[in-house]
Amino acid sequence: MNIELYFLRSSEHFIVKDLLHYAARLDESDETLDDHPYLEQYHRNYGNFNGDIGVYAFVDNKVAGGAWVRMLLNGFGHVDTKTPELAFAVLPEYRNQGIGTQIMEQLMREVVKSYPQMSLSVRENNPAIHLYERLGFTKVEGSEETNTAGSISFKMIHTLKEQAEVASSQASLEEERFRKSFSF
Repeated sequence: MNIELYFLRSSEHFIVKDLLHYAARLDESDETLDDHPYLEQYHRNYGNFNGDIGVYAFVDNKVAGGAWVRMLLNGFGHVDTKTPELAFAVLPEYRNQGIGTQIMEQLMREVVKSYPQMSLSVRENNPAIHLYERLGFTKVEGSEETNTAGSISFKMIHTLKEQAEVASSQASLEEERFRKSFSF
């Protein structure tokens, strides 16, 4: 399996909209995004706003999944005005193959350049919670709410300080290798 990661560009807003269908778990029902107009803020005009950052995976000539952050004031995972909210999806046929981990790790390397943390909202029965926890997300206590599907969702947050330190040390290592290669 050949996995290629790409940055989501504004011209690829259709990918964001398609992935949102899976991020909202609408693939598990007969509903569409048109049935949930409040989800429009997660995809409408993606890439046209400062701070939209996204990554998607292309596997065997097909989009397999993606993740993006946006500054949303009315998002389900909103925690404050300085924290972008994450939307994340892997298509069912590509789940549990490490693709989601690769997408999220790359996204976090990019997000840390602009934001100190990111948040999300997740249903309590979503298996992706284990991935989020493994990547460093923690549950925001007291954030439980009954969602539109009638189940419980809660917010999670991830402070990207550790990624910033790793990214900084990686940059330093890359600079050191560059200097050594030219004998500076």
